[in-house]
Amino acid sequence: MKNINGENKGQVVERRTVLKILIAGLNVLIAVILAVPGAGYIMTPLLRKESQTWLKIGKTTAVPSGSFTKEIFRFISSSGYVREEKKDFVWMRREDSGEFTAFSPKCTHMGCNVSWNVSANRFECPCHGGMYDEYGNVISGPPPRALDRYPTKIENDTIYLKKAES
Repeated sequence: MKNINGENKGQVVERRTVLKILIAGLNVLIAVILAVPGAGYIMTPLLRKESQTWLKIGKTTAVPSGSFTKEIFRFISSSGYVREEKKDFVWMRREDSGEFTAFSPKCTHMGCNVSWNVSANRFECPCHGGMYDEYGNVISGPPPRALDRYPTKIENDTIYLKKAES
């Protein structure tokens, strides 16, 4: 702009330009404030590592020796953003040595629950006829591998089972 004498007098910023810059700055600030928690919410499941958890199954006196029993237990499951209490079970037996054997109840073919047939001394899958021996090995049917076996430990007459949690 020129003054009365026609000389250039420093640049003058219009009020409209100042308001545009101020509004743009506020928009950026709001976007950052909203993006940080949103990014954290989205990234949390990706950064969460799978952990091995010892789950309390029950007292050692509840598991008889020689035959498998269905031991029901509760645990906290983390799936993505959701944490909830779930109920599950394992097939467990006390060995003559005093050790405990625990098998997953899930058939390795399609995930159906297997049952223990006492008279035949084997696990049987009702869905597609898969059969497993008392050591979890495949006897017949479509299962591609043996039943999953869980490590166990005893503390103060309580049985704990090590199970992967995601």
